[in-house]
Amino acid sequence: MKKLKYIIGLLACVIMFVACDEESNFKDFDAEKTPVFSLTEISNNGPFKINIYQDKPLIIEYITPVNASNFVTKNYSDSSNDTTFEITVTKIVELLDEDGEYIGEEEITYLVNADKTTGQGTLTENGTTVYDVMVTDTEVYN
Repeated sequence: MKKLKYIIGLLACVIMFVACDEESNFKDFDAEKTPVFSLTEISNNGPFKINIYQDKPLIIEYITPVNASNFVTKNYSDSSNDTTFEITVTKIVELLDEDGEYIGEEEITYLVNADKTTGQGTLTENGTTVYDVMVTDTEVYN
């Protein structure tokens, strides 16, 4: 009798575990790596980090390590060679009034020049403001 109760209890546990199979409510991870030029160590109180996407018209600027803003780009050009990074891109900034209403846009042209070996270079903004930067050619999840 003891053995029968043990077998029935064990069988009930097995059935309970098998019957509790539940579908996941989460989507499968579908992010892919995307190539970017990552600008870090930006001088003169510049942003914390800037990612210039190579295959998409997009720039992500990190004001802090966790606070980011994204911008649409145009006129992307990569004239890099074996020894230097040479990137030109125009960032489009939407201008909003105090109520958050769209009132226009501003275009800011970035010119990045850096040594591929050391990564040290400059970011020139609209031909006037110059920042010292570190540039890497990397991939990020998107």
